[in-house]
Amino acid sequence: MILFIVLAKTCVSDYINGGDEYKISELEQMISENTVVTASLSNEYTESTVASVVKLYRFDYRFNLNDQSYTGKITLNAVPNTNKLNIYYLSDDPSIIAADPYEAIAREKEKGSSISELLIGIVWGVVAIILFISLIATIKSTKTPKSPTSGETKTVPKSIKTRTKKKAAAPVPEITPEEERLRALEKERIRREKEVPSRFMPK
Repeated sequence: MILFIVLAKTCVSDYINGGDEYKISELEQMISENTVVTASLSNEYTESTVASVVKLYRFDYRFNLNDQSYTGKITLNAVPNTNKLNIYYLSDDPSIIAADPYEAIAREKEKGSSISELLIGIVWGVVAIILFISLIATIKSTKTPKSPTSGETKTVPKSIKTRTKKKAAAPVPEITPEEERLRALEKERIRREKEVPSRFMPK
């Protein structure tokens, strides 16, 4: 995502600001002075693709000039048939080189006039936004709490049961046989009094 943001910014800036005039002047100086040297390329290179169409090949190079060795990296549009390559260098600073200064000048001058740079920048920007939204959605999905139906078990609180204790009945006092006999006599006496009302009349 960061790479796409950088590419988008670079393309849009190139369209707005145009080509680098200082770099163009250096390339023109190389051509006018015809400062060319044969450099040795590394056997290995790095391949990259720009805008899903253009392939670029990055080599390490090395050359000697005025008893001094210069090394660096150079990007080519194709893999050369040999590891020897004639390159242009800036006489004031041989570490500044160009494989094809004519093409480099045309590319710099096109930056401010061609809308293709702007369109490519917009495409990279859209890709960066899509990736950013996808990243945010992924982060949110990992932080979303599980729903109740996701397999989690919940402990249902047990209902509290209450029990009412009944008071024990008061103990009935035991009746002795003698008391039982006296109660029976008393009941018999009361019954007879009710049956003979004349006993209350005067004699």
